[in-house]
Amino acid sequence: MQLTDIYPPYKLKMQAKSKRKTHLFLSTKLLFSFLFFSISVYGQTLTGLRNSFESFNALPTDSVQISVCNQLAVRYLYNNPDSSLFFAKIALQAAKKLHLNRESVIAYNHIARTNYVTGSYFESLSYADSAQTISKKYEFKPDLAVAINTRGLIYLGQDRLNESIPEFTKALLLNRQLKDSAKIAANYFNIGLAYDELRQLDSAFLNLNKALLLAKQCRDGHLQQMSLNRTGEIYYHARNYKQALSYYHSALGFADYQDDWEKGFAYSGIAQALYELKSYQQGLEYATKSFVLMKKLKADWDTERAANILSKCYAALKNYQKAYEYQTIARTYGDRILNEKKEKEINYLHLQDKKAENADLIRENEKSKQVIRNNRIVISLTVLFSLLLVSVLFFLRRNIIRKNVLNKELNNRNDEIRIQKEEIQMQREELLSLNKTKDRILSVIGHDLRSPFASVRQAIELIRSGDLSEEVQKVIFEDFQRQIVLVSELIDNLLRWASSQQNGAKLTLEKICLTKTTEKILALYKPAFNQKRLTVIHHNQENISIKADNNHVRIILQNIISNAIKFTPQNGTITVFYTRENDLASIHIRDNGTGMSEKKLGALFKSSGAAITERGTDMEPGTGLGLLLIKQFVKENQGHIEVKSEKDKGSEFIVYFKLSSLTANL
Repeated sequence: MQLTDIYPPYKLKMQAKSKRKTHLFLSTKLLFSFLFFSISVYGQTLTGLRNSFESFNALPTDSVQISVCNQLAVRYLYNNPDSSLFFAKIALQAAKKLHLNRESVIAYNHIARTNYVTGSYFESLSYADSAQTISKKYEFKPDLAVAINTRGLIYLGQDRLNESIPEFTKALLLNRQLKDSAKIAANYFNIGLAYDELRQLDSAFLNLNKALLLAKQCRDGHLQQMSLNRTGEIYYHARNYKQALSYYHSALGFADYQDDWEKGFAYSGIAQALYELKSYQQGLEYATKSFVLMKKLKADWDTERAANILSKCYAALKNYQKAYEYQTIARTYGDRILNEKKEKEINYLHLQDKKAENADLIRENEKSKQVIRNNRIVISLTVLFSLLLVSVLFFLRRNIIRKNVLNKELNNRNDEIRIQKEEIQMQREELLSLNKTKDRILSVIGHDLRSPFASVRQAIELIRSGDLSEEVQKVIFEDFQRQIVLVSELIDNLLRWASSQQNGAKLTLEKICLTKTTEKILALYKPAFNQKRLTVIHHNQENISIKADNNHVRIILQNIISNAIKFTPQNGTITVFYTRENDLASIHIRDNGTGMSEKKLGALFKSSGAAITERGTDMEPGTGLGLLLIKQFVKENQGHIEVKSEKDKGSEFIVYFKLSSLTANL
């Protein structure tokens, strides 16, 4: 029984190990013989075989060799999913070519399972559906049970619990017919897990008890330990904390099988039960064991759970500093898990699109069948014409009438399909718009906060080194405090801007002192200037007020100054000055850095990514998205931007804003 038969994605333990590739200079036939021999005798000596396939660019030529590829896909499933996918696709392509239906189904299931392990639910569902269709056609019941179980796991991973339970139940019925006790136990476990998530505890208890009983009969130690842990979790949800402790301790002391993740789960389960029983010190000890172990295993969900328990125990013991420390850690892991949840939501939308496409295909198939039936009727009437002329005329007239009715029905159905397609297209456009808004928010945060946080991190490292005098430390602490205040203000502004993007709010045009705003932005990047020993000249003899959105102005200036720092070499110079023209005020930001070619200058505000981005003079990374944001914000604030640059001679960005009415009159 594989781990993917019983666990949702956030509980999978995948360790990606980089493997050194080697080349095997063998003929194609000898290569496959060697592969089969390796699996039969030296099951673990599989390093470098994928590269050998790529070198020969050949497909297996018989069922034994295809079976070898399928076995390779199983062996690579957890430690190298990419190689697992590679071998499974080779097996599928060869099996199709040789018309080996059973091997094709096995390969389809392997590809579905691998995509499920990597979180690619849309692809996983597609291959699982293919495996299910072929298995039904040729009555491959074991493979059909695997495909249906995979569908249930996909729904479980998407938190679509009410849809996952029927799939697991179908797989259970098939495995009962096959008398496969191990997979029956896995199905019961999955059903119990889903009911627990739904908080239908009676049903969860019933199914997990069946899973535990069958696991004992099959001597499946792993499933026994997992069932003990999940039963303890159900008792915890039922607030029967003493009984929960009993099951957690049973899982922890299970002699027949031990798994690090299950140990960590049991530790945190004991800790949360002890907390509820107000045994805070003991709870602290078990939660610490869980935190250390889960962090080592890189299990984010469980590390967050252990950190939360530690925070609550420390708070109960009135050690608020430690409580705050672990609460901060828990929030960090929680943010990471939230991002994964967003990806799951996107995958769920892909699954919905897949369902809609399948529905369209079913309708088209029914339509084709109807046309075929009509053609058969016409052919039958034509044959009868040679036998009975009168009967043929009668039936022909009736057939014409029926055909007209059917055509009318078909036209009506076509109209319905067209309307449905238009609705689906509108929904898809709305989803694309939402995704673009999300990408814009993430791009702004990632691009505009990178440099400030890098400055803060450098200040912390200087303080931690312990090589600084008290006087220098005092100066750094003062600058550090100022950085924190400015960065906090920047984060607030970015979040307000992101909220306005999502909700479609209008700009807030107000009077802004451009020179003072520039001074604040330059102060924010002072550590970056110092790091590259840059000279900054700011001509701010007079205050210039403009009419614009304050948040947008900050983001525009931050992006331009950040790029100036990035592409200016050590000991370079950045100059900032202002000019006026009619009712416009302009800020000039000039550097003596690497400059840009005419080709890159032409593409500057028209694209992003590899087309315009490159690393800075100190190999600073970039995405090119900031320039597109600058153009958008300048346009929205009724201004415009000019760029002057020569290769190896520096660049000058000139941004024009509308003067405020008071300044314009002066």
